[in-house]
Amino acid sequence: MAVLAGLVVALFLLLAFHLFGWGFRNPRWLIVGLCCIAALYKYGADQLAEDTENVTITAAFAQNCPYEHVRVTVRNGGNTAITGLRFKLRGYQPNQSRAVATRYDNTDRIIRVSQVWSECWPVLQLDDVDPALHPFLRWDATIRSINLAD
Repeated sequence: MAVLAGLVVALFLLLAFHLFGWGFRNPRWLIVGLCCIAALYKYGADQLAEDTENVTITAAFAQNCPYEHVRVTVRNGGNTAITGLRFKLRGYQPNQSRAVATRYDNTDRIIRVSQVWSECWPVLQLDDVDPALHPFLRWDATIRSINLAD
């Protein structure tokens, strides 16, 4: 998350310097700056992939969850405890590629090494989906950012 915030600040500063003419009138500096921002983004994406290499997250309909809830399960197979997690849930109707439900959420639950944690999360967009289809939706969960214990 810090890398993303840094990228946004760097982009705004770079564009402000260019627009106000504070030494960046030459478009070459703009290209160099954009390349640096792209490199920082790539570094952040690689770091996230490395941090989540042994962490799996799954989502599925569960009978024991309340109505319009989806069970999210996180398995920490890494060597470090997880202290925070941001994730995205997407639900797809059978044989469809367009998501009918999306939820962005986070948790500060501490998930120790080799621990499995599971919880039901509400997905309010399911109002637009036929309730008879809820058990048959295909769910996809992806980790957006992760905080590991030091």
